[in-house]
Amino acid sequence: MTVYQRQQKIMEHIKNVRFSTVKELATLVWSSESSVRRDIKALESAGYVKQTYGGIVLVDGQTDVVPVRLRDSENSAVKELLAKRATKYVKDGDTVFLDGSSTVRRIAKYISHLHNLKIVTNNIGVFKEYQNGDAKIYCTGGLYLPQSNICVGSGAIKFIEQMRADVFFFSSQAISNDGNVSDSSEEETALRQVMMKNSKKKIFLCDSCKIGQERTFFVCGKQDIDVILCNQPLPWEKE
Repeated sequence: MTVYQRQQKIMEHIKNVRFSTVKELATLVWSSESSVRRDIKALESAGYVKQTYGGIVLVDGQTDVVPVRLRDSENSAVKELLAKRATKYVKDGDTVFLDGSSTVRRIAKYISHLHNLKIVTNNIGVFKEYQNGDAKIYCTGGLYLPQSNICVGSGAIKFIEQMRADVFFFSSQAISNDGNVSDSSEEETALRQVMMKNSKKKIFLCDSCKIGQERTFFVCGKQDIDVILCNQPLPWEKE
């Protein structure tokens, strides 16, 4: 387990239990207590947790949104696979919406060989991923969230309302067994819904670990999506 994977597992656990001891966390992540203490120190420095006598607690005001640097390391091989598979839905001259997810960000490097693209995104990471192509890349602007490295809010929504795309690639934190996509971020959900409305084709990238999960904010149902790319069969496909 990498450092980032350990830290993500610690974050997910503390969001559920609100308080945990170093010993409990060491058992959880199969690491030494000294390694866990270093992880806790890093998470505390970033403002996600607070050390207390005997353990750590979640900082007040933290949501279920996992920091992007932790999300990014989770199932990275699967995310790369899905991003590569997504490229067959893009052709020269397309206008492409990319959302703020760590999976979708990876698509940028795999479509940089195409010509005359217009890429529209709220995902700042896309600008680092895109490699030596001739696409025009538009940033939505809006409120910058450093924890997620994305832009959201009314400014981002107003920008997207003026755009139209051939294809929209998006991901989310959860998809239920009956195909409802949901997320913990109200701001990202609102922006995704506008991107969906203004796109001809909607493609959802789904890491199988998200199947059977539900979050607070409803994004869309499977009937609203043209293609779902997943690394295993979806529940309704097995029926």
